[in-house]
Formats: sequence, structure tokens, C-alpha cells
Amino acid sequence: MLDVGIIGLGGWGRRLVESVQGKSGKVRFAGAASGSSGKAAPFCETHGIKLYPDVTAMLADPSIAAVVSAGPGALHAPHSLQALQAGKHVLAVKAMATTKAEADGLAAAAAASGKVLAMGFNRCFYPNVAELRQRVKAGALGALVHAEGNFCVDRYRKVQAGSWKADPEQAPPGSLADHPLYLMIELLGPIAEVHAAATTQIATHIPLADVTAVLLKFKGGQTGTLQANGVTPELTRLHVFGSAGWAEIREQDYFLYKGLKGEPEHLEMTEIDAERAEMEAFADAATGAAPFPYAVESAVHAIAVIEAMAKSAKSGKPETVAQ
Repeated sequence: MLDVGIIGLGGWGRRLVESVQGKSGKVRFAGAASGSSGKAAPFCETHGIKLYPDVTAMLADPSIAAVVSAGPGALHAPHSLQALQAGKHVLAVKAMATTKAEADGLAAAAAASGKVLAMGFNRCFYPNVAELRQRVKAGALGALVHAEGNFCVDRYRKVQAGSWKADPEQAPPGSLADHPLYLMIELLGPIAEVHAAATTQIATHIPLADVTAVLLKFKGGQTGTLQANGVTPELTRLHVFGSAGWAEIREQDYFLYKGLKGEPEHLEMTEIDAERAEMEAFADAATGAAPFPYAVESAVHAIAVIEAMAKSAKSGKPETVAQ
């Protein structure tokens, strides 16, 4: 059983705790540090979690073997670095950093400490993602040539002005669509260049781009498009095209495949608790049972792509992605 401490007990931190506490035979939350300790105390008491006065105190406890960094976005990297330097395995909720320099620093610290650094990315564990991976690996799509990703959610109209979630440094143009971006990088490889167009049309009370469209050029020659939309009904979609077929996934359970011949194949898949799967995969990585399924190198590269998208949205020109 891996004893984990969590930094940050907002909505997502609590969701991670509730996914495994008292349910998993691999991992449990034993400690917590929160900037809102008064609000966190009843939750911790309910779930049998020790609430520490601050992050430093929790990291000093040798019984805490690993840490989930789930505070505000700008603190993911500093907290993760502090935990790695304290000799803890780290799961950093995506995005694990706000700059490539920060992400590079985390990767270097993990290598130096010999500890696991993983990015918390729940959609990595969706059943239709597993099916897509298997089909690509088996050659059912042939040579991949293009990918399209959409992440649409009615979120930005509800973001409070002045909150960290309204900070463009923590939510730059296009970053809302990081879920399909991560999978594109995994399947098609690193991205060489981006060209982003960002507008604010509806959520004018906050300084964020509520709609961003991005053209991607991959190092391997493939192309892609990415669209982030924070003011419409929900749609999460990834469509991957290859020389022998294409596949489209939506949400957790929708999978559609079309080969060069024959009728489309539609699968309706059973949904899972993706947050529990994520936490148990982290436990497996921390205990040496199995590597974490999303590579740190891809997570670092994604931060560089998001940086380049923000730069392109500002310049109005294509921008090279730092490698």
C-alpha cells in the first residue's frame, strides 16, 4: 500500500482522494496540506487523512512516500520540485508546469533523485484511448498523417474574475485543449511548429481567450488541428487519420473506426473510474510494479507546445516549438 500526501484539496484534489480512499488495495491518502486548512479539516477527518500545517511539514514526514501536487496551476511545478527534492515520488496534476524551463527542472530533479515523476492526466486511462492505442500499435490505421482535437466545455463564463483560474499565465490560449494535445504527442510524436488564432467573444469578464484554433506541424511531417472552446456545450474529441484507416474517440465510451474497405465499426465502451486508474498506475510506478503509461518526455514537450501557442496567439504568426 502506497501512502500518499496531497497538496491542495480543491475540487479536483478531493475527487482524486474519493476515487481511492477505502476502495483501493494499492494506494491511500495519508496526509494533506491545503491553503484552506479550515475548509479541508472536515474532509480530512471524514477520510482519515492527517492534515499538516504546511507543505514542508508534510514532506518532512518519512511515512509519506509519494505526493500528489494538486494546488493552483502555478504551484504545481514548485510544489512538485520541493517534493522530489524531499525524496518523494510525485504525481503532478496536469499541466505539471507553466513553462518548459520549469518542466525541464522537474524532469532533471526526478532523474537526480531516482524518484517517479508522473503527470496526472485522467483521460490517459479512458477505455476508448486504450482501444485507440491498440489499433495504432497493430497497424490498423497505417501510417498516421493527421489528427484533429477538440476540447469544448462551458467553463469560462463561470470563472471568477481575479481568481487564479482567470490568470492567462496559468491558462494561456489553447491550453484548455491539452487533453487531446497530450494524446496527439503520444501517437504522432513531437510538434515542430504551431500557428494559433485566439479570440475572446463571450467570457469578456476575464482576460482569457475563450476560443482558440491551432494549426500543428509535427516533426515527422504530419499535420494537426487543435481547438479549445471554453463557452459552449461539452465536446471532447480526438480524430486520428492514417493511410489505412481513421479512428475517432469522444468522451470515455465512444469509439468509431473506418478502414479503407468495409463499413465503419462503432464500439460503445464501458466507462471506468479514470481517477482511480490514474492513482493506481502511479502507485504501480512508485513501487516498481509497472512504468507510468504517459512518458515524462511527452509531458515536458506538451508544455513547450503550450508556450509556443501562447506566443503565436500574441504574434499572429507561426512559432517554433522549443525542443
